[in-house]
Amino acid sequence: MTTSVAAADDPITESVTPQGKSPQPSPGGRRVPASVYSVASTIGLVLLFIAFAEIGSRAGWWTANVLPAPSVIFEALGTLLTEPQFWLDAQRTGVEVAASIVFGCLVGFAAGLLFWKVPVIGRVFEPYLVSFYAVPLVLFYPVMIVLVGINAMSVIILATIMAAIPMALNTAVGLNQMPPVYMKLARSLRASPRQTLFAIAIPAAGPYIVAGLRLAVVYALIGAVAMEFTTAQAGLGYRIRYLYEIFNNTDMYAYIVVVLVLSCLLTIALAAVERVLLRGRNA
Repeated sequence: MTTSVAAADDPITESVTPQGKSPQPSPGGRRVPASVYSVASTIGLVLLFIAFAEIGSRAGWWTANVLPAPSVIFEALGTLLTEPQFWLDAQRTGVEVAASIVFGCLVGFAAGLLFWKVPVIGRVFEPYLVSFYAVPLVLFYPVMIVLVGINAMSVIILATIMAAIPMALNTAVGLNQMPPVYMKLARSLRASPRQTLFAIAIPAAGPYIVAGLRLAVVYALIGAVAMEFTTAQAGLGYRIRYLYEIFNNTDMYAYIVVVLVLSCLLTIALAAVERVLLRGRNA
């Protein structure tokens, strides 16, 4: 405030550019966003790896059974895109991942709110959630097969649990670390519980909630594909395992590329969602 007042009292001066000289740009200039560097470096590393794999395969540094040439993999991928079986597998995995993300985020967010509102419940269940977070839930897939059967629902249930745990933990941590003055302000303004939750609590815990959302999406994808590896009868994970068992490495790597592309698309979508949810925090 003092600086702005002093600047207002100073006489207005106007800088004059000498004739024949154009004004020099400011030393800072226009800064390139960090996201541009991140995207450019990622693309560069991917292209470098593809070139290395292509050269290594053509030069005979390893056999095609270890890693076929990327050109061969992309050719097989183009053939797969014309087969109905591929789209059935992609649809099965897409439905499982989407359902796991939606249900996992909703269940985890609700659990995080409950842990914040009722701290006793949070203290009781938090150690168990942390323990489950460290255990690969694919171990419980045989139990789900007995209870639900060999179908998409068993994959969705376990992937939902995997996605809900980090969402619940991050939501609870974000709400518990909110400065107490925020709640005092809400009480002084006589804000309703709904206004307090949506206008104060959730925006204050926004970075933690977004971090939980990122982990939930990642674990939903990992859980769905990993569960399909075991005893599923369809899906991208099942097809990768099946192609591995029949020694069809080219098509197997083509399916792996599809899973990698799916993860990249989810990452891009998450970045867009994060910008929307956190809009105005740094303004």
